[in-house]
Amino acid sequence: MKKSILAMAALAAIITTPARATGLIAGATFPEQIVQELTLVQQYIAQAQQLQEQYQMVYNQAQNLENMPEQLWTNASGSLQQLVQLVGNAQGLSYASQNTVAAIQQQFGAPNAALSNYAQSLSQWTDNLDHQIAGVLQQYDLSSSNFQSTQSALQAIQNASQSASGRMQVLQAGNQISGLMVNQLQSLQADIQAGNQAQLNALSLIAHSKDDATQADTETLNAPIQPGGF
Repeated sequence: MKKSILAMAALAAIITTPARATGLIAGATFPEQIVQELTLVQQYIAQAQQLQEQYQMVYNQAQNLENMPEQLWTNASGSLQQLVQLVGNAQGLSYASQNTVAAIQQQFGAPNAALSNYAQSLSQWTDNLDHQIAGVLQQYDLSSSNFQSTQSALQAIQNASQSASGRMQVLQAGNQISGLMVNQLQSLQADIQAGNQAQLNALSLIAHSKDDATQADTETLNAPIQPGGF
């Protein structure tokens, strides 16, 4: 019974330790941060799938038109703006997840191969996403340098809207990137699920270490005083 109580106290000490700023939840505990990351990637996948459906519908309508009607472009540009925001949010989630790993290792001094591999996988995911998007933009004669930030990407879309060919270029690119994002976010979800387990395992080991240390201290304090020990 005493050991169980000590284990619960040690685990509580871990769970109530605030996660240092990672860009998602200010003041969140590490377990809360980890759960929130998985929740967000699931939401982003649903959003990407919805955008893909919207793009496909608009793209199919626009394919057989010489000039895109204003209303059709309005629908397309709205989806393009949502896609730009989604890409930025997904990249932000990857960076935030990397920060969570770094914060756990820094705060608890627990270098761990599984956590290091997870952080590296997240970094590779971000680089791969950037390269794939740049490749799509290049395919449609769009400069990736104009899409380096949300603001510049939205401005590039606005500039492209001034001509029929420009509208079709960004529509084609958006249609392809929306499908790409579904696959990439599903890959990110798999990484985060595996990484979350590695992080929770690491926190559990830390909790057990605290439990052992607390139990050792308790046993020392409760040990009978030997004659002449004072």
